[in-house]
Amino acid sequence: MVEIVKYVYVIIIFLSLFLVATNIEGKFQKCCKDSDCLDLLYCRTPLKPKCIHERMCKCKAVFTSNDYVLT
Repeated sequence: MVEIVKYVYVIIIFLSLFLVATNIEGKFQKCCKDSDCLDLLYCRTPLKPKCIHERMCKCKAVFTSNDYVLT
């Protein structure tokens, strides 16, 4: 009886790990170019949405020449 309970417990743990591992890719929006990410992803002020490896949108820091101006 105890072995059956342990077996069921182990199966539940492995199934939950499998479900978590398969849902990780859902965090990223699929894209082909940077303009695809503008509507799919909101980024905070210093970051901009970028298409990484032509398949997922991520917020990345984009530096311009205005960022390096001496005051």
